[in-house]
Amino acid sequence: MSDQKKQLAGAVIALGATITDAMDDVPGFVPCGTPAQVILDAISTYTDADDAAAEQVTPNIVAFAGHVSEHRGVAAHEPADVDALDDTQRQLAQRVLDLSAANTAAALEPAQVEWLYRSLGALEPASDKAADLLAQ
Repeated sequence: MSDQKKQLAGAVIALGATITDAMDDVPGFVPCGTPAQVILDAISTYTDADDAAAEQVTPNIVAFAGHVSEHRGVAAHEPADVDALDDTQRQLAQRVLDLSAANTAAALEPAQVEWLYRSLGALEPASDKAADLLAQ
């Protein structure tokens, strides 16, 4: 994986983790489909586009995490080091890629959107939640 793709993947993980914190802060809150579509589009860029496209999209994803942070009153997570993922997290990342490849945000059920956000948050190196999300 190129450095540009690693940076994009790390930014998407940071956005998911920031959204997860916002959901944890307000029980029952799951953001509208806009963040999910932003994430799905970024994952599509990660899987289908060249390094230049990944490099162009990454700052937008980092900025969106900042936007979520400002509007929801939670800390914006920093892009994750994808080289630090353990085997369980890599399996979870593949499930996220599989879900993303087969859907648009409008096609996802609310539970799938929540799973997407929480799964991305579980890809942060310090997280221990990947196994639980894989089981869902």
